[in-house]
Amino acid sequence: MIYMDNAATSWPKPPGVIRAVTNCMEKYGANPGRSGHKMAIEAGQILLYTREMLCELFHLKDPFQIVFT
Repeated sequence: MIYMDNAATSWPKPPGVIRAVTNCMEKYGANPGRSGHKMAIEAGQILLYTREMLCELFHLKDPFQIVFT
């Protein structure tokens, strides 16, 4: 397990983090995996992409072993 919650209290946030969070807040206002409408599917795709990038970063094999809480 890797604990990455220092981002919740770190300051200042890098500009890339601000852009990414703002982008998600503006474009993906749906719960991924709870519906089949376009916005929910797009949110799910973003989560899968993020899991895949984390697998690459940490040299893991299965993106579905990464859990966001």
